[in-house]
Amino acid sequence: MLILTTLLVVIVSAAPTLAFVQQAQNATQNTTQGFGGPPSGPLTAIRHVFDDPTLRVWHFCKPNDKIMMVCQLYDSNSPNATLIGVEYMITTDAYNKNLPDREKPNWHYHKEEFAPNRADPKFPLLSEEQQNATLKKLAESYGKIIITWNPNDKAPVFPPQIMQVQHPFMVNRTVTPEIETQAGTFNQTLKY
Repeated sequence: MLILTTLLVVIVSAAPTLAFVQQAQNATQNTTQGFGGPPSGPLTAIRHVFDDPTLRVWHFCKPNDKIMMVCQLYDSNSPNATLIGVEYMITTDAYNKNLPDREKPNWHYHKEEFAPNRADPKFPLLSEEQQNATLKKLAESYGKIIITWNPNDKAPVFPPQIMQVQHPFMVNRTVTPEIETQAGTFNQTLKY
């Protein structure tokens, strides 16, 4: 009787754990599915990292039910790419109606960012015609970029930074790879 009781206790106590594991697997699949998926694939752009404006950052995005879109930002498209941040995208209407004035400087207007000699956005999986149509749709939106890991560092050694891609330093920066890189040098909260 003792063995049967012990076996029942083990089975009953394992059932919630198995259910929790299944829920976690379902949540992971549903949460991460769709980033960078059809129809447009990933978006790439430069001038997103303060220490290295030449870095082409890969955006893997998906629609979001609370805002327009959420993008995971990677330092490349390799299988071993590093997740370096996130970009939130909202509509112009949401920018004008939902953001307090103190928050608006943290957002960039995509119409300005997509201008020549700025972010140089590309959709590598689309034809030029499809790219132009997609960029036109995104132009009337705003983005907020938060970098959590400076790709020049071996580890995420600084607090998350909001990238102000329309900051005069970024806009006027000549995009050349002659930037000295040292671990921990990245800090956009300083007055440049």
